[in-house]
Amino acid sequence: MTRLTLAASAAALLAACLPFAAVARNAPRPMVLVHAGNLFDSEAGRMVGPRDILIRGDRVAEVGESLAAPEGATVLDLRGCSVIPGLIDAHTHLLLEQRNGEGLSDAAARDRGVQGDIYRALTGAQRARQYLEAGFTAVRDLGNSGQFLDLMLERGVDDGRVAGPRIYGSGPGLAPAGGQLEPQPADPHGLVAGEYRVVNGVEDARAAVRDAIARGADVIKMYPEATPQRTRLSVEEMAAIVSEAKRHRIPVAAHATGDEAIREAVEAGVTSIEHAYEVSDDTLRLMASKGVWLVPTDPSLEMALTFVASWPQQPPREEVDRHLQGGRDRLMRAHRLGVRIAMGSDLYFPYAPGRGAGSRATMDGYVEAGLTPVEALRTATWEAGRLLGDDGLGVLKSRSWADLVAVRGDPTATLAPLRTPRLVMKGGRVEVGSAGDCTG
Repeated sequence: MTRLTLAASAAALLAACLPFAAVARNAPRPMVLVHAGNLFDSEAGRMVGPRDILIRGDRVAEVGESLAAPEGATVLDLRGCSVIPGLIDAHTHLLLEQRNGEGLSDAAARDRGVQGDIYRALTGAQRARQYLEAGFTAVRDLGNSGQFLDLMLERGVDDGRVAGPRIYGSGPGLAPAGGQLEPQPADPHGLVAGEYRVVNGVEDARAAVRDAIARGADVIKMYPEATPQRTRLSVEEMAAIVSEAKRHRIPVAAHATGDEAIREAVEAGVTSIEHAYEVSDDTLRLMASKGVWLVPTDPSLEMALTFVASWPQQPPREEVDRHLQGGRDRLMRAHRLGVRIAMGSDLYFPYAPGRGAGSRATMDGYVEAGLTPVEALRTATWEAGRLLGDDGLGVLKSRSWADLVAVRGDPTATLAPLRTPRLVMKGGRVEVGSAGDCTG
């Protein structure tokens, strides 16, 4: 067959398929009508009573009372449950697990030299499923994921090949020399370069941002400081990272634990500060005035006790509780000063109940610190959605993503109902449970 004949055949085949493609594009999207027994309005921060949610495809079409089911719509009767928007964890590490007593460089060596990218991606996919099962339909994944393995996993989820939450990934974090690994006189296996994008100067900082965006990054992660390393990004490098990211309309998350580094990052214009273990009220006021989110990655007491249970010598419960008090105090100072707070677990240690359960327990930690259940719930819905920059996240209203969780009881009175989600929907599709779990 000649090249001309091949071209003609291809053109004929394309022409024959076009009507079918047009029909597919214009075909009515699947419709679902959800009867919610009680709906959480995350923007207002309150339960609003029984509501109906009409879903077309992967988006909410309408929320109202006594909506009629369109012809052909699937009806989900969740009148025995409260319905909340899908939960969001704004600080995860799907591709990282650091074992007890293990340095971060040891974890990197195991991931890169022993297990390799394929095995690491498989375990990341397993963790993604754990988030979904716990009611988390979106996560912001911030580095420690090799060379863009998080973005590969994100693509797998988006393509429907892997069950998991929506992933908003960063790729390797932009870091000063050494990354976060322990100081090493030699790095013959390139562990630092395998996990981080080391920045050397202002123009290199801009190039690093563009490279991450070209790979598909949804957020830029940068390290103003990188404990246990003593190295730090310069003020000029941070300003370049932020300005280049903003030029591309991409948010910037800053890993910063000490007050000086936090303030420099805030002044550079970052979107969020991760951790902020030691932060002054003056810096918190600056964050509030600039609209910079705080993502406090503090465990609940129950989580902390689970972590120390494997230690050879376990500290008393009262000592563990005292250790957590500094983080609780910081969170409440930020809250009182008007800093916006989004929930992030930063869970990368082994946790038997699973990653999603750890995210849920982080919300319990916020309540232990002094937030009300409503305020804690908003950190993982409305506030986290605004932080991620997707108007369709963390809320249930017209044109939002059709991501929702059904639970027994009132999660604004106590977060306990979140421990046992009855149904989890992502993009209009039931991923966990069934409507039958909300009857009777």
